[in-house]
Amino acid sequence: MKRIISAVFFILLWCVLPAWASGLKVGEKAPNFSLKDSQGKIYNLDSPEFKGKVLSILYVDPDQKDLNNHVEDVLLKDPGLERNVTYKGLGITNLKASKLPNFIIKSVIKNKQEKTGAIILLDDKYIILNLWGLNNHSSDLVVLDKNRICRYVYRGKLPQEEVIKAVNIIKEYQGR
Repeated sequence: MKRIISAVFFILLWCVLPAWASGLKVGEKAPNFSLKDSQGKIYNLDSPEFKGKVLSILYVDPDQKDLNNHVEDVLLKDPGLERNVTYKGLGITNLKASKLPNFIIKSVIKNKQEKTGAIILLDDKYIILNLWGLNNHSSDLVVLDKNRICRYVYRGKLPQEEVIKAVNIIKEYQGR
């Protein structure tokens, strides 16, 4: 009897685990979250700063903070992105992935905020990693439309053609 129960358990685990681990997919509504910025202000996908805007979200391990700098640069400089009108850039720092002390990470975050004007949130419990199935020890990009449907997701360093694709998707959905 123990063998049958064990076999059923492992079969269920084998079937359910890949579906759970696959994470956020294009076309799916992104699960909401509640995270703080470095000043302690709480944000979620329904926060007034994000209401009615397409969001580009970079989920970043502090040890990989420069992995997708080229993406940030394009998102900052592209004249077709209507920043703070129909589009908003957002960063989420995966604090738990780094061995660096939080005060150093917060200093780096402050510099990034001054450079980009983006809101940067702190994830110290793998909340987004687990909710959205993003990569640990990496830098991932997610684009959500105004209804919080995932329109683009890329895990890891974006090649130039993917950067162009992401920007075009943002432009397409900010006009809807």
